[in-house]
Amino acid sequence: MIPMAFDEAGIPVFARPSLCIRLFGGLDVEVQGRQRTALARQPRTGALLAFLALHPLRAFSRMALAEILWPDLDPVSGMGALRAALYRLRRGFRGLRFPLRVDRARLAFAPSTPWWTDVQAFMLLLERARKAPPLQARAILEAAVALYTGDLLPEWEAPWVVGWRERLRGRFLEALHRLWRLAEEMGDLREAERWAERLFDEEPTCGEAARFLIRRAEGRRDLEAARRYAARYRQACRAAGVAPDPGVTPEAWRGIRASTPLGRLLQALGELSREVSAFLVEDLRQTLLKGAVQAAEAALVRGAYPEAAPWAMAALQLLTPQTPIEWAWRARCAADAVADFEADWDRQAANLRAMLRLARRMGDPARRAEVVARLAWLELQRGRPAAAERLLAAAEVVLPVDPLHRALLRRLRGLTALRRGWFPAARDHLQVALALLPEDAPVVHRAAILNGLAVALRHLGDYHAALRTLEQAWDLLPQEERCGLLGALIEGNRTLFRGWAEGPSAAWMEEIEALVQEAERRQDLEAALWIAAGVVRIYLRAGDGAASARWAARLEALWPLAGHGFEGPRAALALALWAWARGDRRQALRWGRRAQRSAQRWGREDLRLLAMALRQRWTRAARQEARKLIGRVGEAAWRTFWAETPFLRPPAFDETESAG
Repeated sequence: MIPMAFDEAGIPVFARPSLCIRLFGGLDVEVQGRQRTALARQPRTGALLAFLALHPLRAFSRMALAEILWPDLDPVSGMGALRAALYRLRRGFRGLRFPLRVDRARLAFAPSTPWWTDVQAFMLLLERARKAPPLQARAILEAAVALYTGDLLPEWEAPWVVGWRERLRGRFLEALHRLWRLAEEMGDLREAERWAERLFDEEPTCGEAARFLIRRAEGRRDLEAARRYAARYRQACRAAGVAPDPGVTPEAWRGIRASTPLGRLLQALGELSREVSAFLVEDLRQTLLKGAVQAAEAALVRGAYPEAAPWAMAALQLLTPQTPIEWAWRARCAADAVADFEADWDRQAANLRAMLRLARRMGDPARRAEVVARLAWLELQRGRPAAAERLLAAAEVVLPVDPLHRALLRRLRGLTALRRGWFPAARDHLQVALALLPEDAPVVHRAAILNGLAVALRHLGDYHAALRTLEQAWDLLPQEERCGLLGALIEGNRTLFRGWAEGPSAAWMEEIEALVQEAERRQDLEAALWIAAGVVRIYLRAGDGAASARWAARLEALWPLAGHGFEGPRAALALALWAWARGDRRQALRWGRRAQRSAQRWGREDLRLLAMALRQRWTRAARQEARKLIGRVGEAAWRTFWAETPFLRPPAFDETESAG
């Protein structure tokens, strides 16, 4: 018996195998250079040959084969189908060596002449690539990908085919992903983009590939291509019923411009360390690392994030256990800044966990507190407020930090409670943070805490206290900070809350328009969504149907661009209320379901509760869930919502029930 064998390119070592079986893209059998189309055309004969070829040199009992290949037939009919398929298969190989070993009880694919199948070649190449160095792995993976000419037996839907098909497709996508990453690490960004494009074509719900392609398109200033990638990704996620990554959005200008020579230098350094053990590679590696860190830090100081990205990436690749801990910390800090700028959350989370281990080794509780705060903020961005709360609560217990860091950790706990919609808890956390904050702390910290406290007070129905708190925060801000992100947030809250407290007016409307235009200029579509949703509800409470319809149309136009982000549940709820107010109950319930699903994805319990309130019929389980949510969101916030939507009738909860 002669088994198969392949060279590094996936080609059989024999000049011409006697038997070649191709299963990718459809069954194709070639015997001694001649196509045997009759074997592939007969479904039962082809199924028998294909299944055994997928399990070479493995014996199966006749009964087991009949059950696997034809599960819809009874045992007697299945055994008859197997005998008929085996007979036709023998006739197809008449005059040739039969590739199956057959006895009275078992069958096996075990040719006595050289043979080859594309599936076995594909799997063997992937295994070789896993153990090969990067440069050789790229060539092997390219050969493996070339063998995958389509899904396994795409016209067959038998259970055993579907299982194999999904498994092999997963391996194929992993190979594309590794080819892309290998090319990126070696600085060959043109080739990396080609493989990322191939991966995105095969799996359009891959957010990681979509982010990379968007960055590359923006690096070429091809904003139209960046928008197409983002739109195609969102459409694919909607079709597949999966939540899209909010980080996959085109920005005005960003992207990595990695240096190809730098990638080649890192590759050469790795090969040198493997081949010339006597050479002092470690000293050269540490010198290069320090230079890369300094270059990244210099670019970050100038705000040139695309310029800093390749240096930060190179610094991470140069880290070793022998790297001085302070330089390792600086390299990780630069990589964190770049990953945050690119919204690459997976890479940022892995980097922050490594920074947390470094801070423990350094024995610096202040640095540990900073990393925990960064990790908690990242969890909030990813829609995981419960994970952020666990991190922060544990850090407050175990970290012996100074009052400033304790205040900042408590402020983040307040922000986490706000994100979840737990307004009484948020108010309490933020008041404690104000009490803990030292008098000499930067005023920006105090202003940020006051801004969060104002949001909690507004949702609890105390509009005037919220406005006074925002005025205090605004007065604390230095002039240069008022034009920054915190200043824009305080100004937006102050304008919107004034609409809730005093009602809409012409002057107020001018300020709102200016805020929305500024958010769109900054391409902060979530801020525009948040403002538009608030304006719709304010006009609904005032009974101005024309103005609410106009702003609802703007909100619907923004929804495809930013509706899957953090402010999506609020926008969907506002559109549901608008549809309810104009009597379109079906549309209201549709938007309400969207709001509820999106709120659950982001952990926003207040908006999930309010979306539930649009139901006309309440089951017992829904009532119990609503009571639990009211207990966390706050009875005052629950009453405030009904006061702000006078056209809705509250559900029949008595005071005892709603207090939970």
